[in-house]
Amino acid sequence: MVKITLLILTLATFMSASSFEENCLKCHSKDFKFAMMMKKYTQNHSSERKIKEAIFDYLKNPSADKSVLPYEYINRFGVKEKTTLDDATLREMIDIYYKMFNIKERIY
Repeated sequence: MVKITLLILTLATFMSASSFEENCLKCHSKDFKFAMMMKKYTQNHSSERKIKEAIFDYLKNPSADKSVLPYEYINRFGVKEKTTLDDATLREMIDIYYKMFNIKERIY
């Protein structure tokens, strides 16, 4: 029974990570930009809950005012298009992003 539960959890984690790659990393390569954005979100919002809500709010209704990116970046590339992901999937992708790029985990 324990083995089956572990197998299901492992598969669910793998599928979520693949979904993150498909929905997020296909346009945003896994490089310093994601880490930089997490740093900016952490500086501006501090707690995990506030960071996740700010990201969710921005992705649902993007605007230059809500962005953590520098003005020069927004001026050059524009504001991100509104997400097409449903709320549950978006929150799941934000959870994965937070786990992968949370700077608190990177501090030794």
